[in-house]
Amino acid sequence: MSAAPFKSTLQPEALNDDHNGLAAGSEDHTADFNISRFIQYLAEAVLIVNTDGVIECANAKAALLLNSIDRPLIGERWPAFLHERCLKQYQGLVKIVAKQVLSLQAGPTEMVLHCANGELKDIELSVSFLPEPEARLILILRDLTRQKAEFEQLKRQAATDALTGLANRRSFDEQLLQNWLQCTAAKRPLSVIIIDIDFFKQFNDSYGHIQGDACLRKVARAILQAMPLDAQLAARYGGEEFALILPHYNEIKALAVAREVQQAVRQLQFTDAGLPASVGITVSQGIATEINGQFRTSMALLCAADTALYRAKADGRDCINTSC
Repeated sequence: MSAAPFKSTLQPEALNDDHNGLAAGSEDHTADFNISRFIQYLAEAVLIVNTDGVIECANAKAALLLNSIDRPLIGERWPAFLHERCLKQYQGLVKIVAKQVLSLQAGPTEMVLHCANGELKDIELSVSFLPEPEARLILILRDLTRQKAEFEQLKRQAATDALTGLANRRSFDEQLLQNWLQCTAAKRPLSVIIIDIDFFKQFNDSYGHIQGDACLRKVARAILQAMPLDAQLAARYGGEEFALILPHYNEIKALAVAREVQQAVRQLQFTDAGLPASVGITVSQGIATEINGQFRTSMALLCAADTALYRAKADGRDCINTSC
């Protein structure tokens, strides 16, 4: 039996409350009745729609997923629940299964639902063709909301220094390369500042590692306070070193940022940690700027900033040095 063409008219959907609160489609045929009963036991959200996209049957999990517990789904048009940008994807899946050539199933494909209450949810959608007793589509919807949230959290954790909350070295290297490629292609300047806490080992030896960790967190907050809003990234570069990526900043503008960092760190107090008011810290900073293609790679730019940092430390600490 050949499938009737599936239309993609779009409007909201709803869920019926037959079968002890479970949605059911037409019960005129035993097959339809059995299908409506069967899908209630499935672990995933399931909808059965006709050739016009109208929902004929849905299980309770579909009602939960679509936030449509208090309103009927039966008789509503399924495509209205899809985000506008997903409609062509869905129509493509329908065409695949309607041809009945290679497969009676298409997907799973990631899409976005526009639920009955306006909430957006990420889902994975599979579409299957049911030829008898009438041509229908079986839609299986898998909620990806929690999975996506956990994935994003893992991404943030993988890119973040646990102690300071700044980006970690891996994230810094990736962002530096990306910004170097973009700025050199656009013939725009790119500056990097490497910041090192002066005599940090002595601080640790004098006050202990717990106070040392607190010092690192304070410096990280001072850097965030001093960095401009359009700075691309602040990172813990390693140990007591930090770094800033400043796209579109020439050496003069980068130097101004370094001076802001210098002043913010000088003003740090440690009396809240029980240390004497006389305790303070400073930072040495090295700046390198890519502006005319003098650095062949992002790592060469970073090495130039590192060299400038060591000159700043040799100049007596609490100093700022540039690569020129």
